Amino acid sequence: MTDDITIHSESFKIRASEVDQNGKATLPAICSLFQEVAGNHALKLNFDITQLHDQNLTWVLHRMDIKIDRYPNWREKITIETWPAAGDALRAYRNYRILNEEGNLIGVCLSYWMMINLKTRKPTRMPKDVLDLRLSDIDHVLPVKSDRIMPFEETNVEKKFVVRESDLDMNKHVNNARFVEWLMETYNNDKAYLIKNLDIMFMQESHFGDIIISERKDEEYQNYRHQLKNQEGKILVLATCS
Repeated sequence: MTDDITIHSESFKIRASEVDQNGKATLPAICSLFQEVAGNHALKLNFDITQLHDQNLTWVLHRMDIKIDRYPNWREKITIETWPAAGDALRAYRNYRILNEEGNLIGVCLSYWMMINLKTRKPTRMPKDVLDLRLSDIDHVLPVKSDRIMPFEETNVEKKFVVRESDLDMNKHVNNARFVEWLMETYNNDKAYLIKNLDIMFMQESHFGDIIISERKDEEYQNYRHQLKNQEGKILVLATCS
């Protein structure tokens, strides 16, 4: 492990494949960039996914709380800053800040992580050397949430997807950004880019061949609730958007 724990930052130019019909970066694309910088920072700190696999362990994302003030435009250069923060033996936090080319803040995210045993697929206590790799003197970008997002019965919109090989990540389950994509597919393009807040909880894994049902429930004041289920009716994801 390393004692050099600092804020990690990387710059990106938004590509055509990462924008919608309005030329704005999509929420799933931003989530993919979060994954990229988190993985690169974990590699620098010697606890990335490939290194954990040698110990039959891996990281799993449990929750993301995202607030976007402005989506970056096609070809716009942005910088994403990230750092791990204090948690407990079963949960770790990672913060993100999105800055425009002038250094102004345009978005933040607080993510909640757990470590699982690859054989049992169950949460496990984190090794002490991982617990020690935290920045505790910087405030979280958003308050830590302890509430749960609840499932619902009646829906306003429903879409179905079949999990492809290309939807899977190195943990051999559906990539988290793909889950975000499937819940955003319930919006028309003119509404999707207006979503500025996403609180999403990842409940269960999904694998190749699964049928995913993406459901949305509309509430007052442009608030929306989401859930993703598989063909057996198991809830995989719960989320709220506004």
